Amino acid sequence: MNMVNYAAMSDQELKSYLLTHKDDKQAFYAYMDRRKSRHRDAAIKLNDPAWEEIIAVIQKQLDSN
Repeated sequence: MNMVNYAAMSDQELKSYLLTHKDDKQAFYAYMDRRKSRHRDAAIKLNDPAWEEIIAVIQKQLDSN
């Protein structure tokens, strides 16, 4: 039985633990749950003119398939 308290670990401690205990599935799930629970801002705003370039690149990729 695993008696490690993942909730008491900082993000960096949990990541380091996970990297050294790769077979610990509970640590993996704790790490992923923690990551998924965080709000992440979009890297680009909806009104950013760069969207036109992004859409053009996507469309070019779609057209080439």
